[in-house]
Amino acid sequence: MSGFVQRGGIWVAAQFVLIVGIVGIGRLDVAAFSFGGRRFLAWSLIGLALVMGVAASMSLGGSLTPYPKPLASGTMVEHGLYRVVRHPIYTAVIIGMVGIAVRSGEWLSLGLALGLVPFFYAKSTFEERHLAEQYDGYREYQLRVTKRLLPGVL
Repeated sequence: MSGFVQRGGIWVAAQFVLIVGIVGIGRLDVAAFSFGGRRFLAWSLIGLALVMGVAASMSLGGSLTPYPKPLASGTMVEHGLYRVVRHPIYTAVIIGMVGIAVRSGEWLSLGLALGLVPFFYAKSTFEERHLAEQYDGYREYQLRVTKRLLPGVL
């Protein structure tokens, strides 16, 4: 089995396809919705996502990888946004893609962006099996930080 597949590369490829779809459909103008303040909301979500994504990535430091299987040399991170949710980068991607979909005004794009929630939930299930195998304290961390993606919700 190739390293790409072993490290969870199929998840990364599927994520890439979804993101390209959200952005690409957003440019079609097939079924645009409109409401007051859409542009402000969209850019606020995109900005929040960028700040969250950068902060979470910096917290991971050298442990950052695009794959759901952690690096052998990685360390478990419990500080920063990782004190609030277990997968803040996924949260940032969801928020950013919702922002892009709202900016475009395309219902299909918004539907795909919201579809990232169950996608990342499933991906995080795969990832957490590997995190628990690699890090002795991961199960205790899951008990402390009970939400995977959205504080107080999921």
